Amino acid sequence: MKCPRCQAQNREGARFCEECGARLTLTCSRCGADVAADKKFCGACGASFPAQPPERFTSPQAYTPKHLAEKILTSKSALEGERKQVTILFVDVSGFTSLSERLDPEEVHGFMTRAFELMLAEVHRYEGTVNQFLGDGIMALFGAPIAHEDHAQRAVHAALGIRKTLDGFRDDLKRRQGISFQVRQGLNTGLVVVGSIGSDLRMDYTAVGDTTNVAARLQQSADPGRILISETTHRLVAGYFYTRALEPLTVKGRAEPVRAWEIISARMARTRLEVEAERGLTPFVGRERELQLLAECFEKATAGHGQVVFLVGEPGIGKSRLLYEFRRHLGAEATWLEGHSISFGQSIAFHPLIDLLKRNFRIEEDDTEAAIVEKIERSVLLLGEDLRPTLPYLRFLLFVDPGDPAVTKLDPKQRRQGIFDAVRRLLIRAAEVRPQVVVYEDIHWMDKAMEESLLFMADSIPTSRVLQILTYRPGYAQPLGERTYHTRIALDTLSREASVQMAQAVLTAEGLPDELNSLIVRKAEGNPFFLEEVVKSLREIGALRREGNRYMLARRLDEIVVPDTIQDVIMARIDRLEEAPKRTLQLASVIGREFTRRLLDRMSEIREGTEEFLRDLKAIELIYEKSLFPELSYMFKHALTHEVAYNSLLVQRRKELHRIVGLAIEELYADRLIEHYEVLAHHFSKAEDWSKALEYLIKAGDKAAAAFANREAIGLYEQALALAPEEDSKQRADILKALASVASHSGDWNTSLQYAESGLALYEKVGDRRGMFASHMHIQMVYQSGYSDGAKEDMAVKHLEAAAAIADQDPDSIEKGLVYQRTGHMYLHRGQPATTLEWARRAVDLFTRLGVPMGTSLGTALTYTGQVEEGIAYNERNWESVMKAGIPLVIAVLGHELTLTLALLRNTPRARERGEQALSELHKVTHGRRSFFEPMLRRPLALIYTLAGDRAQAEDTCRWVEDFEKQSLYG
Repeated sequence: MKCPRCQAQNREGARFCEECGARLTLTCSRCGADVAADKKFCGACGASFPAQPPERFTSPQAYTPKHLAEKILTSKSALEGERKQVTILFVDVSGFTSLSERLDPEEVHGFMTRAFELMLAEVHRYEGTVNQFLGDGIMALFGAPIAHEDHAQRAVHAALGIRKTLDGFRDDLKRRQGISFQVRQGLNTGLVVVGSIGSDLRMDYTAVGDTTNVAARLQQSADPGRILISETTHRLVAGYFYTRALEPLTVKGRAEPVRAWEIISARMARTRLEVEAERGLTPFVGRERELQLLAECFEKATAGHGQVVFLVGEPGIGKSRLLYEFRRHLGAEATWLEGHSISFGQSIAFHPLIDLLKRNFRIEEDDTEAAIVEKIERSVLLLGEDLRPTLPYLRFLLFVDPGDPAVTKLDPKQRRQGIFDAVRRLLIRAAEVRPQVVVYEDIHWMDKAMEESLLFMADSIPTSRVLQILTYRPGYAQPLGERTYHTRIALDTLSREASVQMAQAVLTAEGLPDELNSLIVRKAEGNPFFLEEVVKSLREIGALRREGNRYMLARRLDEIVVPDTIQDVIMARIDRLEEAPKRTLQLASVIGREFTRRLLDRMSEIREGTEEFLRDLKAIELIYEKSLFPELSYMFKHALTHEVAYNSLLVQRRKELHRIVGLAIEELYADRLIEHYEVLAHHFSKAEDWSKALEYLIKAGDKAAAAFANREAIGLYEQALALAPEEDSKQRADILKALASVASHSGDWNTSLQYAESGLALYEKVGDRRGMFASHMHIQMVYQSGYSDGAKEDMAVKHLEAAAAIADQDPDSIEKGLVYQRTGHMYLHRGQPATTLEWARRAVDLFTRLGVPMGTSLGTALTYTGQVEEGIAYNERNWESVMKAGIPLVIAVLGHELTLTLALLRNTPRARERGEQALSELHKVTHGRRSFFEPMLRRPLALIYTLAGDRAQAEDTCRWVEDFEKQSLYG
């Protein structure tokens, strides 16, 4: 009998494999008879045998995705009879068979079907092939029949994916039905000889040595939930995964113990420069002085004198390469943190910061919300339990539930302040443990909110062990000004000597003819990226001929046509591509500078053969493979390459493709769509799908407003307003209302007023009472708070009364009562206490009906109209209930009204007692934090201290109010 695990032939009657020890017979759960492992039914009683894989998995043609099947059949002729280095993966999902005694066989069959489907999906995701179904598991090959130079990495990523998805399946079964199972996995890399591939995709192969046996034995030795790999596999993947060395294992059939490692998790994705380093970087030339400057700044930061470095240079001049070399120079001396801006990132609030935190916390695209929360908390709390208050703000910033409803309900400006403070505390604490190098690349593309976060952090840097490096292009005015701890490094073009040295390195030549050197130097103009492109262009058009260790010109100089601009250089290279790779590059350019294979595959016209075309584009270094996990992604080598490829498409074609990309993102990232609102708005706008563009512009604006990224929110809302149909007055009014709100948060009162009044006119046009009410209330707030001209209060009163008239038609509510109260208070400001009395009584009557303890202006109005004792008595009656309710605004209003009244009556001791008591209660409910309500209490207290002769206390109170107002929007 042939062993289903290792394929070894065994003598008749054997119950266990004589090569790997796997069980060859299983026991029928109904009658107890032995059943051969390759049988579907018990020969004694006819019971179905649930451990067998379902019928749909009996033929590779049935379960192999179409694109992989065609790739296998395309490759098979080249593989027949070929020795291939492959990585073999064994997975054992045990536990279902033992359940068959108490469960219906159909149920067990269903569980196994789902388990196989989940395993297959992960194997096929990394282009492996399932070679055997083993009852409770699978055997998969990576590297044959589809060849991959990184087959070992793909196999390990597949194993991690299988563990994750099956763990989720197990947890779901356990929760719903109390069913559990165990997963063990083993991998080994070695030689196999491919025999033939049938029309149904079945592959015959012969293992060389004990390649299969070691993988099977590692799987058997693994504890539940663990992945073990051999030494051979470990050598190939060690740099890409976190591993743990195990004690050598004794394996049947091997005289010597087998060294093994456990796979813990995948490392973070590689950067483009790390990919370049693996292929061999050109010599680092012409930047020694700049590297030394960075090292000197780091030394100062390490000594506790934090530094900021501005690294300025044109595209392709070598900013990223300099940072790469500096990071190599530092080694393990510091923690390296980096975040990247993107070309349309100015509409994405905090994008570079979010990118940095995701990298630092090792958050992957396919992480669940629970996994993201766990990663954030684990990373932060390692630095100290006292950082726990920062967690809700960091979680909110990374688009997961903050875990604290108060953070969600905060005013956006207060929440943004909390985010800034959380990030600062986290960085400063980390710098106490170890020097921190914080890099933000391409800040010329960053959003206004990110700019403000850098400003917020600026004052903390000079006293901490932080080196902050910001890269940008000329023409951008960095927002941090000039300080003694700032250093500006402007990268100039390479000298002629450095350019020649680099060109020789690109061509791996000892020398070049003088005329060729002159041509390269003239065309590249000292830009390293341009230089590489020019040299590759010369080589591709056959202008160079290699003779030994030197290159010679294969044509006369007057026959060589090299484009005058780098855009032309790149376009010439693109035009020389075959049609399919060229189309692939153009389509990828519509997605963006970075793009995933999965998203590219959604663009159906190139789905067939994408792998080959991408390989061609990588080979000539127009694109790089950026990351393999959590999904295969690529990036254009340079922004200019991306721009040239994109601009080569006809406008109508671009529109069609932008729409396809937008729809694909909606489908692929449906569970995390909030992170892609700005990108979706970009694609649907370019597609001129105005309905969807409008939808995502509004959502992106709401998202920016919630993050207090006011400038970005205004830009997005204004774009939305431009797209909103003229006939849809309600939608236009809603956008105008949002614009008015954000403009007021920015302190732009005139603009806020214009938006609000335009919105009010539209709400009145369609008869939207709630919109009219909100607009009147906003306009009165602008008139009252936004202008120092007291005459504006006349307009505020007009709109308050209009809001009150609308509220009169509604049922009783606190909101309605507050409108009455606010109107009365406004008339008190205007010196009309009699009118205040009317509005205040309406408010009191309403609050009494609702049973809400609420101080109003009634007491003060009574006092001002000569009913002094009655007014004070009213406020005193409300005192205890208001203090007990603990609402900051109400405490402040009542405290202000009563203490001011008592002070004017010269009952100074009583006024001081009530004022200080109200201030104490306010501190309790606000947990000691400063609030906008506190000055309302401190202003009358300053008067009371003056009347009491306590001049020092009065001056201290005045200074407190003055300092607060300087730091608030009123300053």
